[in-house]
Amino acid sequence: MTIDIPQDILEFIDGFIDAFITWDLLIYFSKRGREPVTLQQISTILGRDEKEVAPPVKKLALARLITPEKRVDGDILFKLNPDAPQFNAFQNFAAFNEQQENRLKILSYLLQKKVR
Repeated sequence: MTIDIPQDILEFIDGFIDAFITWDLLIYFSKRGREPVTLQQISTILGRDEKEVAPPVKKLALARLITPEKRVDGDILFKLNPDAPQFNAFQNFAAFNEQQENRLKILSYLLQKKVR
């Protein structure tokens, strides 16, 4: 079954989303990404264990979509990086997610890919 998702959005999904938690993180950063936040705060907001959140946060940081900043007290803050090579694709993905119908399309696509 073919799902009607624009090619650029599919490429972004295929490049970044390998687990539903990554989708959650991308949506979180699309809504509040300019506010620096710790890993603990992200995990609390998403209702997930910090150990579950750490690997996809690291992946997004390695892709430079989010930027880690170390505070004086040793905590690391993360925020969206508008200078990231994939930032425009991220913005298109975030805008596509605004409509429920599109979120259902993404969900169907991810389930077909057996993403968990």
